[in-house]
Amino acid sequence: MELTPLPRPEHPDPYTVLDRRFVYDSPWIRVREDRFRHRKGAEGRYTVCGFQRTACGVLAMDEDDLVVLVGQWRYPLESYSWEIPEGGGDVSESPFEAMRRELAEETGLSAQVWEPLCFFHPSNSSTEEEAFLFLARDLTPVEGHCSEDDEELMLHREPFRDCLRRVVSGEISDSLTVMALLALQARRSGVQGELDAALAERFFQRPEDHPSAGRARWKTLDTP
Repeated sequence: MELTPLPRPEHPDPYTVLDRRFVYDSPWIRVREDRFRHRKGAEGRYTVCGFQRTACGVLAMDEDDLVVLVGQWRYPLESYSWEIPEGGGDVSESPFEAMRRELAEETGLSAQVWEPLCFFHPSNSSTEEEAFLFLARDLTPVEGHCSEDDEELMLHREPFRDCLRRVVSGEISDSLTVMALLALQARRSGVQGELDAALAERFFQRPEDHPSAGRARWKTLDTP
């Protein structure tokens, strides 16, 4: 049965933007500060972090229902993390193109079957970042893969059920990995639903051709 859209106010945006200014810009992230007036009267400043690349991940499963995991040291967290293969897609490549490349680079694998699994916003209170997650099957090795010169990666295959247990325990905490595992578990438990058709198309479209509303906002600003 098709879901009825969740309710929303007739005029959902309560902000009037008074001005915007760049604070920081790099090949990876950019920061701006907006000065606003809320329709209830309050005025303030909102700092927004934008990501130059698109967050993408792939839940790669082999014929034994084992999940391909990548282990690496996460610099901001000062801790080691086990995750699905993931990376940042350039604006000139679709999430699918980015993850096909990342899967080969990080694991030395390719997949014959790809399908969109989940879309979400990792931290919508401070950034416009979007995440596109795939499910990939029929894995085969590729030759000549190598990791980046600033990466030290470990590879491991873990039973899907045990991955879920590690999510519950907090051992697996990477947001893309958690979302991918729970999305597949929802499917397997009988939850019915599918991505909106226009959203599903974006998994195979380049962001520069179909920018989100949040990303499009940056084009109205001059860089520092």
